[in-house]
Amino acid sequence: MAKTLTKKQEELLYLLRLEGLRREIELHEAIEAYEKALEIEKAVRQYVIDNNEYYSEDGERITNWDCDYLMSEEVFVNDYLPKVKTAYMELYGIDNPLNFVYSSPMLERKLKAEKAYRMIAVDFLKILGRQEEAAQLEKAIKGYLNPKLEAKLMSIIRSFIEGK
Repeated sequence: MAKTLTKKQEELLYLLRLEGLRREIELHEAIEAYEKALEIEKAVRQYVIDNNEYYSEDGERITNWDCDYLMSEEVFVNDYLPKVKTAYMELYGIDNPLNFVYSSPMLERKLKAEKAYRMIAVDFLKILGRQEEAAQLEKAIKGYLNPKLEAKLMSIIRSFIEGK
């Protein structure tokens, strides 16, 4: 049996849908920015590995960017990282003062956008008067969102977007 919404609830849901669309766009932009930052980060690190000879502490040559942690700390800090910083500027014109992890601020932006997007479901539940469920979901979104709650959240968002 469908619950009849008040005029005020209908207005709030309409505004929330608009906000949801805005947050969805922000989320897609944040995901793209993060993926691009990761791509650049990997390319820079691989470029430095390809154009230098680095060895692990057990004598094996390092040939992949994701194995740079195997080199000695001294080589990593004194040779590799300065070359990474230079490569960012040479390849992409990026001055990277962020501890050589270019993707970190983009990851933070992505996580913030994901949280804001998920909060649409909380606002949806509040408008419908389902305060207890909204509080439980909000607590999970701000902490750890277990897979069962994640599935419930996605179901709520889908229902909302479909106008149910």
